[in-house]
Amino acid sequence: MESKSPTEKKIVEMALKMFNASGIEYVGMRELAAALKMRVGNLTYYFPTKDDLVNRLSLDLAEENNRTIVPVEHVTLKAFFDMLHQVFRNHIRYRCLMLSFVHIMERNPIVAKRYSKIQSTRNDTWSTNIQALQKGKYISADATEVNFLVSTIALIARFWISEAAISFKQQTEEQQMEHYSKMIARIFLPFATAKGKRELEELLKA
Repeated sequence: MESKSPTEKKIVEMALKMFNASGIEYVGMRELAAALKMRVGNLTYYFPTKDDLVNRLSLDLAEENNRTIVPVEHVTLKAFFDMLHQVFRNHIRYRCLMLSFVHIMERNPIVAKRYSKIQSTRNDTWSTNIQALQKGKYISADATEVNFLVSTIALIARFWISEAAISFKQQTEEQQMEHYSKMIARIFLPFATAKGKRELEELLKA
């Protein structure tokens, strides 16, 4: 989502920086205004509440993922996992939203309502791409198994940053992303054809 003015852009960028560093729950509008060297009244002219700022960041992340998660007719397993890895990168950039996911869903009904609709669309796109992998003879799965794979991707994508912050905080972000990408690759292995297993094994060796 494009900023409407340089001031709004500056506010959004500082909010993302501070929320990522300290957590959404621990940064108030006064602290944000002080960091921006502006009055609270000037800040609330653009974003009346912190929830409005969180909503804006959520929209920005949704647009990033809209550009990333797209149907690909002749997708390969490598391209599929490249797409997934980019989603993880998007989540790293907006890590504050992922770390406060449950809190936001409970507190911000606008974000929660939009997320429900977006998640349905995302799942449909992942399902389409998994079906394309079937057509390309990379995997073999029935409808129930496709739904299982889609649900697994959604679950890991939604919560991997929270888990990594607890279990793998000593690792770099790149190492963390690699770990969860490979976790999903291993979940795909039982459904892979001989052709698919060759690609998955290459991904797992990387």
